[in-house]
Amino acid sequence: MLRTVAVSTTLAVVAVACGDTGAQPDAGDDASADASGCGAEGADQPGVAVTTSGAFRGVAAEAGGLAYLGVPYAAPPTGERRFQPPAPAACAAGISDAEALGARCPQLDPDTGAYLGDEDCLTLNVWVPDTATADRPVMVWIHGGGNAIGGSAEPYYRGDRLAAAGDVVVVTINYRLGQLGYLAHPAIGAGNAGLLDQVAALAWVRDNAAAFGGDPGNVTIFGESAGGRNVCTLLATPAAAGLFHRAIIQSGACKFLDTLAQAEDQGAAVIAALGCDDDADVAACARAASAEAVTRAAAAPVGALLAATYGPNVDGDVLPEQAEAAIRAGRHHAVPLIVGANADETSGVAPLTMTQQAYEAAIHATYGAALGDAVLAEYAALSPPRAAYVKVTTDARFLCPSREITRSAALGQDAPVRRYLFSYDASPLGAVHGLDVPYVFGTFDAVETAGGAPYEPTATDLALSAQVQRYWTRFARTGDPASGGDPADPAWPAWDDADPAMDLSATPAVEAGAGAEHCDFWRPIYEAL
Repeated sequence: MLRTVAVSTTLAVVAVACGDTGAQPDAGDDASADASGCGAEGADQPGVAVTTSGAFRGVAAEAGGLAYLGVPYAAPPTGERRFQPPAPAACAAGISDAEALGARCPQLDPDTGAYLGDEDCLTLNVWVPDTATADRPVMVWIHGGGNAIGGSAEPYYRGDRLAAAGDVVVVTINYRLGQLGYLAHPAIGAGNAGLLDQVAALAWVRDNAAAFGGDPGNVTIFGESAGGRNVCTLLATPAAAGLFHRAIIQSGACKFLDTLAQAEDQGAAVIAALGCDDDADVAACARAASAEAVTRAAAAPVGALLAATYGPNVDGDVLPEQAEAAIRAGRHHAVPLIVGANADETSGVAPLTMTQQAYEAAIHATYGAALGDAVLAEYAALSPPRAAYVKVTTDARFLCPSREITRSAALGQDAPVRRYLFSYDASPLGAVHGLDVPYVFGTFDAVETAGGAPYEPTATDLALSAQVQRYWTRFARTGDPASGGDPADPAWPAWDDADPAMDLSATPAVEAGAGAEHCDFWRPIYEAL
């Protein structure tokens, strides 16, 4: 059986003249600038894609087709650009071999505390299937990791199998993390650089999708954990208008975003830890520190699903309001949506054994005395204590929020919204957080068993992965995951008050209220936040 998958604990750039790394244009500008021959050396050469960042030669992908790895979509966010919105990438001279994955953005290993990555990290990867199809749907993956760890180079995000399965172009992106991506301080800025990186990557995809046989008018964003949270946030980010046309939110909730004041409180702690709080030029002091020093300064805990994480804040500009409030009110980018969660999200981080006393103490510590008592009463029928704890925390943090996002979106837009529950328990601990990822990408070879050996997928694993890939890529193509598909694939109805959800299990089927038997209990609590 599978071990817990270590996935997470989850400005419109116009085409520029070769060598131009000037100021960022206003978000939403059309891609109308003349690239002035950028990448012209690669024109009409087999396997070479000519982009606004230069000409790039792809490498053969394992599942067929070509991979373009480590392609810059923005200038390195170093020196004076640290903490600032992303600037356009310079045009690379000649033809570059896009054969190596880019460095992950600076972060701390959650297990060892080691510093990893490089500040020059704003790159993406493109996988193109081995077909002659033009105008393919484009799927852009936003990785998870609490906006503090992870990156597009993780082996379970390799996109060639998903691209081949659905004849789509798959793009995976890096974006700034932790303090370097989300530090807010009056002397530095509002702290949404990591979110603006994602917008810049989407603008790059819009400007360059055709170079890879992709359709810039049919882009789906999808992500898991913090990546799903970021997808949800992008729905309410004005700068992202027109840059995507469908969205899939996997195990991510976007209601709990910090206010600017909260983000600035955390930013003040970072500046103090750097010794810059009394400096005459706080911004210059913070820019002069090493990337490792900034990453380590007053770092929030990562690696635990219930711990504090980084992310966008509601600054009134880049993000005018809480994303889910915008979605419910219809003040968002109304696109077809798929939203869902796994059945046992927190099982991978819950204690392996738990007494009744420890369970009750954990609930009271998390929710307080009065609400804790109500939670214990709501889940009194569940046993043993560990199973009850996993169900409570999965419902509160993932499953019920995903249902509420679905409900909010269905109220705020005419475009269809669909819900799923991934309940297939291939892991000894159940359908844990991140377990869905190798089924989406077909990357079982990147997963280890509990004993450390490579996982050998069963026939059921492969069949479910193929079905998930059919649903995800058909959704990217048409907006309906069951449209024009295999007659054996169950139809997937749009969400309504009956709460239909696709239960992705050994035998996928639509189930009313899948996994949501306690969500009406959480709704008033969730809505009050």
